[in-house]
Amino acid sequence: MNIQMQTGGVFILLLLLYFYKRQHTIGLYTGRLFLRALYITIACLILDILSIVLIINQAHLPIWLVKTECKAYLVSLITTGYIAFAYASADIHHLVKADKFTRRLGVVVIVIGILIFALPISTYYDGHNIVYTHGLACSATYAGALLLILATLLKIFLHGKTMNPKRRSAIRLWLLIWIVAALTQFLNSKLLLVGFASVMGMVILFFELENPEIYIDRSTGFFNSYAFVEFIKQRYHMDIDCCGILLSLENVHVINNMTPAKMEKAMAEIVQFIRRIPKVRVFKTDDREFSLEFEEKEALYHACGIIYDRFRRSWLTDHADEEPVFLQPNYILIPSCKVAENAEEMLGVLKYFRSHCAESSEDSVITIDEDSVKKRREHDEMLGTLVRAIKEDRIEVFYQPIYSTKEKKFVSAEALARIRREDGSIIPPGLFIPIAEETGLISEVGEILFDKTCRFIKEQNLNDYGIQYIEANLSVIQCDSEALANTYISIMQKHHIAPESINLEITESASINTRKTLLENMRCLIDYGVSFSLDDFGSGQSNLNYIVDMPVQIVKFDRDMTQSYFKGEKAKFVLRAAMNMIHDMHLKVVSEGVETKEQLTVLEELGIDYIQGYYFSKPLEAKAFIEFIKKENFR
Repeated sequence: MNIQMQTGGVFILLLLLYFYKRQHTIGLYTGRLFLRALYITIACLILDILSIVLIINQAHLPIWLVKTECKAYLVSLITTGYIAFAYASADIHHLVKADKFTRRLGVVVIVIGILIFALPISTYYDGHNIVYTHGLACSATYAGALLLILATLLKIFLHGKTMNPKRRSAIRLWLLIWIVAALTQFLNSKLLLVGFASVMGMVILFFELENPEIYIDRSTGFFNSYAFVEFIKQRYHMDIDCCGILLSLENVHVINNMTPAKMEKAMAEIVQFIRRIPKVRVFKTDDREFSLEFEEKEALYHACGIIYDRFRRSWLTDHADEEPVFLQPNYILIPSCKVAENAEEMLGVLKYFRSHCAESSEDSVITIDEDSVKKRREHDEMLGTLVRAIKEDRIEVFYQPIYSTKEKKFVSAEALARIRREDGSIIPPGLFIPIAEETGLISEVGEILFDKTCRFIKEQNLNDYGIQYIEANLSVIQCDSEALANTYISIMQKHHIAPESINLEITESASINTRKTLLENMRCLIDYGVSFSLDDFGSGQSNLNYIVDMPVQIVKFDRDMTQSYFKGEKAKFVLRAAMNMIHDMHLKVVSEGVETKEQLTVLEELGIDYIQGYYFSKPLEAKAFIEFIKKENFR
């Protein structure tokens, strides 16, 4: 019975080996360990079968040959336990350290193997079906194997959080089966179960972790995104440099219109084209995205030339029923993985630039070098600073005074967000506002800013100092929120402030991109009593139609438009014409960026209603702003 069980186990493992070998693999370290374990387990079963055959026929054979072969089988059992330990350690010690550690552990296994060969062994055969070995060599085998198994389980218990969860579970199950089999065989030597238990372990590892199919994209036959992540991690763990190109057609610019069916045919042609690129390992990392990895830069740049040249020409030329099309993909070049410190950083940088490509409507080539990685690190550092500032309530409101040329005093101020670092220094908005907008945190920052502004208005009784209202900026993201009006009204009601003390600034880009939702929010807030300004008029896609369509009371000329007035006659004509048209619509004008006494005088004579700029004051902390207003408005 035992020989039939072991023979069946050999056939099972040979099938696993066939299915493993017939598929292309990416050469992961754990895959190599699995293949090594598979070979050793096959050898172990063959030695087990051979030992049974020799014991049955020992009457016709030299006894030393029988015992030597039986001891060789026992050593193979110990080696299987050693491989299990090494396989588990691959995750825990991040591949490179695991390799050094397993070599040291190999010395222990060698010592145990020598001990097995040195100790006596006896054989038993009842002349029918019962065959087994016993003696001190067997006891040493059980003790050594059990020690390795328990050490593996202990390592998983202590360091399991660093392992792939599926690998951790699979190894635990494999070792549990092996322990049960070993104990059963130790208690009943007639049941030779340990070898077959190893077969079950290999089956579990294959289907749970090491089946090459899990790394393959079925639609193309290339490696998939999961394989790409594992490949990059291993490259860093083993300190092996690589280079590559990310070819993205996710947001591909198509010169002529394409139906989904037509695009699918083009993608099939692209896949066949990529297959012909030499010296490349290809990963399909998204629906229309491929990562091509190379061992050498020369191969990378050679492939880039081939790819660039091919995409200059049309596709679908072999389809008589289709009109040829031209595709313009996005490219991300990575000349060296060494520019990032670890796999996690490189994957994060790739994700960042992939997102950038997805948002771009133009053909682009991005090279990930030291400068781009540095910028990404600064981005992540500032994002972390912003998140902590929100959590720790370190977002502050600064106020820049706004001067009325008619009343000759300061009548309002613009509320501006600042972050105070842990050391007390101030981070300017240009460093964190773009990141807040990019990540969507700008809505939370805007609400914090507005809440603190309302509290400031209430606590300081700003009307007593001649301040009629405070201007607060709205981001494009906030303008696109259907909850904006209700949220801001509830904040004003919480602080019991008059809606007339608030003016909300919108930008032209907000009025373009979020028109319908913005208008609904504006109507609701205006009905409540809030007024609006159109901020940064004169930049970007300026158009007087925005003023006509938007229910605003104030238009703000941005700094560039204000300063250009003093640099050329054409700019003077434009600014005067814009101001007169705005005044004809019974709206007020604010000029930002005024820096000198001469500029103030000219703009006052021109008829600008309000002046804002460093000539009067930079943005001030709340306390300094109150002191400034007291001093300037009550001379």
